[in-house]
Amino acid sequence: MSTQEKTQTNCIDLFPLNPEDNDHQNAQGEPVGLIFNIQGHSVHDGPGARTTVFMCGCPLRCNWCCNPEGLFARKVLMTKSKSCVGCGRCIKACPRGGMRMSAEGTAEPIREICDNCTTFECVEACYKEGIYVSGNEYTISDMVRIFQRDRQFWGSTGGVSFSGGEPLMQKKFMLALMKKCKELKIHTCVETTACLAPAYFQEVISYVDWVFVDLKHMDPEVHKKYTGVSNKLTLDNIRTLAAREDWNGIIMPRIPIIPGVNDSEENMLATAEYLKDIGLDAVNLLPFHRLGESKYRQLGREYVYAEDVPPAHDYMQKLQKIMIDQGLICYVGWETPF
Repeated sequence: MSTQEKTQTNCIDLFPLNPEDNDHQNAQGEPVGLIFNIQGHSVHDGPGARTTVFMCGCPLRCNWCCNPEGLFARKVLMTKSKSCVGCGRCIKACPRGGMRMSAEGTAEPIREICDNCTTFECVEACYKEGIYVSGNEYTISDMVRIFQRDRQFWGSTGGVSFSGGEPLMQKKFMLALMKKCKELKIHTCVETTACLAPAYFQEVISYVDWVFVDLKHMDPEVHKKYTGVSNKLTLDNIRTLAAREDWNGIIMPRIPIIPGVNDSEENMLATAEYLKDIGLDAVNLLPFHRLGESKYRQLGREYVYAEDVPPAHDYMQKLQKIMIDQGLICYVGWETPF
């Protein structure tokens, strides 16, 4: 599939944004976070050993995303066809007729029905874990218990990292949780698109120690073609953050190197110029990978980068040299300053 064809099958069509607000609450009216994974002992998401929390919801629709379940701002049904024994229990359990038997003799969801489900009777009926729900609700107290449990493994430099999806989209929950982390003296990192309302972004980042921000492309039209949104909000937010004198955190820009999308010398030079202009001196280049491919199948979606290969080591070094020649410190892959 050509690069142009990939823009025509952008995930903004495959994963429509939930029109509802991204804030969630429980029956008691407490803010809850919708989270699709919590990973202990992570060593690539900030300094030291960390607990990484993956939040649901994202304003971008990058069709190379390695966590496509994080694009949903709600719980979503996923399947594991290899675990299905074809018993049909899920088909009988669904009151909306959302499940059917495939030609291979395994149950499969009818996505037009299942993607809007909120009750998931089929999951309760499946005793082989052939279907499951991505996304669980946690209160602030739930998260504090997890962090206090893991704290003994962080060492002196570790802490908590928030990823996604866009970890800051769930505003009420994340603002309250970040304040709690600061109160408990927990070191925090976020991996963000910075594509958020400026006032809220600057407020919540005040409680963050380390910010990884993705710069997908410097051209606003190309950025919109591949992600569904312009890069203006991201660039403005990072510029404002870099100029703040009341915040002592670290900003580490990251560029996911997607072959044929943003790996040109022209884009590298434009990115370097922007970073130097706002006073930043380092950048991290992350080579494209296909580690999330199986998740697209579990979501019943096409992964349009299935035939693409990661950029070669020599090519990554070439891009690194461009950045270094522009006066930037440039890290490749996980060769970061921590």
